[in-house]
Amino acid sequence: MAMTLRLSPKIDAQLGELAQRSGMSKQKIITIAIEAHLERTGQSEQAQRVFDKVLTRDKELLERLANA
Repeated sequence: MAMTLRLSPKIDAQLGELAQRSGMSKQKIITIAIEAHLERTGQSEQAQRVFDKVLTRDKELLERLANA
């Protein structure tokens, strides 16, 4: 799917330098960055769901430990 990405001149220059140093295209670098961000976000959301579940499930125990 085609997409237009507008970057500031400074970011475009930095991306160009990174692409040249790494031997990858700008598109490949941006794709890798997006994939990494999506993976981190997914992990954070999963961790939050587990944390919420534990807080709900073990609420009484955690309150007793906090007051001990």
